[in-house]
Amino acid sequence: MPKKKITLALLASVVALLLVTWANAVALGPEALPPYKGVIKNNTRYDISIPSENSLATLILPARGWIEYTVWDPKFDLIPYIDGQPFGCQKVQVKPKAFSYMCKNYDFLVEINSPVPVPTRKYPYKKYKKRYRKKRTG
Repeated sequence: MPKKKITLALLASVVALLLVTWANAVALGPEALPPYKGVIKNNTRYDISIPSENSLATLILPARGWIEYTVWDPKFDLIPYIDGQPFGCQKVQVKPKAFSYMCKNYDFLVEINSPVPVPTRKYPYKKYKKRYRKKRTG
């Protein structure tokens, strides 16, 4: 008899928890319910590590590869790391089902590219003529 009471009490508490969670989700609106799924593309020649938004894990993104990434916030910051050093920061805003990649619709698409070299001169480099030394004859 005590096992049945414990089982019924546990079942009742689980049902109550589910009802409260459902009520909170309905009150927040439909934009707070689903996780957002997107693609992160690595266009560099380095393996990149990205901290996961959902756990304390670190995801490894291979060179010239891509992964599916899941987030819960409609706006988030993506900071990739190469050998433990930050490699820039991108602010991402989710747009549901706005990006098509590999025959699927995703909520966001982030591309990580190599940094573009900064030009050092305002004008193009002028090539000078080489000077030739005359050989002494004598």
